[in-house]
Amino acid sequence: MKHLETNKILTNLNHGFRSGYSCETQLITTLNDLLTEHDQGNQIDIAILDFSKAFGTVPHDKLLHKLHQYGIRGPLHTRLSNFLTQRKMRTIVEGEQSEETSVDSGVPQGTVLGPIMFLCHINDLPDAVTSSVRLFADDCRLYRNIKHQEDHQKLQKDLENLEHWATKWGMRFNAKKCYIMSINQRTSKLYTLNNHILQQV
Repeated sequence: MKHLETNKILTNLNHGFRSGYSCETQLITTLNDLLTEHDQGNQIDIAILDFSKAFGTVPHDKLLHKLHQYGIRGPLHTRLSNFLTQRKMRTIVEGEQSEETSVDSGVPQGTVLGPIMFLCHINDLPDAVTSSVRLFADDCRLYRNIKHQEDHQKLQKDLENLEHWATKWGMRFNAKKCYIMSINQRTSKLYTLNNHILQQV
């Protein structure tokens, strides 16, 4: 964590699992953005996005690649690789056990390192879009000031960019649990994600 913070590797747009960041800091910065536009009478369209089984789908090889890119190498990289990989699991129901199976993806939940590993994996998500992004752990909000029809198109394009980002890095958005909210709505558009029309709320 010291390496990540000292070298300013983690995006300031993610307020989860970090010292000096919280639900409150996320709320304050997001409300400031939205209320500034609202007070000027501007329309803001917000995409409320949900990762599918976020912590369980992180591909180990892709995460380890990102850690290497962030300068985490040598013995520490090897330790993190050992921490993530070669895990097995089984299910026990009413005393009956399943066969063991390998765990090929995901960051171990309930561990100290799990959340930090997840932050590293989604750290570059904001680089994929031109709209504003706010992240809290695995919650993602994407929003844009809508002044012209082209702004609707730019927000839609960013949703498509997030689809590509998710595919590249082994993540998935659950489009049925993703929504659109509009403030000061003057014009409307049907936004889509993974060929699913997002519900307006």
